[in-house]
Amino acid sequence: MDLGLGLEDTHVLVTGGDGIIGSIIVSAFLSAGANVSSLDITHPQDSQPSVESLSPGKLLNLHADITSTSSLTTAWDFATSAFGTVECCIAAAGVDLSVLPQSGITDMDPSTWNRIFTTNIHGTFLTTKFWLRGLRDHISSSSSSSSANTEIKNPGFIIIGSEAGHFGVETQAAYSASKSAVQYGLLSSLRVEVPKIHARARSNAIAPGAVNTPRFQEETNGAGTRRWWKECEATTGLKKPVEVEQVARSVLFLASERWSGNVHGQCLNVDSGKQGVVVWEYEGDDGGKEEEEKVLMDG
Repeated sequence: MDLGLGLEDTHVLVTGGDGIIGSIIVSAFLSAGANVSSLDITHPQDSQPSVESLSPGKLLNLHADITSTSSLTTAWDFATSAFGTVECCIAAAGVDLSVLPQSGITDMDPSTWNRIFTTNIHGTFLTTKFWLRGLRDHISSSSSSSSANTEIKNPGFIIIGSEAGHFGVETQAAYSASKSAVQYGLLSSLRVEVPKIHARARSNAIAPGAVNTPRFQEETNGAGTRRWWKECEATTGLKKPVEVEQVARSVLFLASERWSGNVHGQCLNVDSGKQGVVVWEYEGDDGGKEEEEKVLMDG
């Protein structure tokens, strides 16, 4: 039995590839020997982007705005010219919760709601559309659908969602609603459509809990504080945040047809056992007794 991931030479396209989580996902695929197209709005616009050989994988950084059809078209054309059909697509781009103004619906600016929905939902929709059309075009250009199915490696689409899509966030309903939309509504629709485009293609999502990034450390003032306890210990069975590398490893598991070939239409929770009630009391100076009884709705 071959226990390798089997991702070598697979063309993997990652949106949001320059983000904190996206960049680790890119590195993980490169380590697995994949050819990675990293799309991000922060990548410089380059009329002649070049492929970097980062043994065992290869990397192509491309500027792209996932909310723009023309921008995605340009980036996708560069990607397919370099590595061929996008076989596996990771939709990691989106407006991050940590950079959003915190406000209840009563006082929320409608423009904030629209901006989040445009990026997180419309952007993911366009990304999905480009990936599916690429698979369809590959099949139609091949001599037969059976030969096309053989040529494509690890066909799959993975949405990076959030625990906020499960539990909600009192001060950022737009973000929570946008994540619910893609990791439930969109994913459920893809469950049927995707295999009709390509018989072996799969679609799944990952919903990370509080991820232990430098920004998270800054926001919570680090381990031992009440904010840290509330965000990543109080309601998680493992009583700890999620390491970025664990998110990336979970993505590679779902991307690998060898390892997860029958996993389809699922949202994998990578959240240290997140629950809707407090399971660990605060061990700081004030004891945190009030919070022990509460149902926390923070994402």
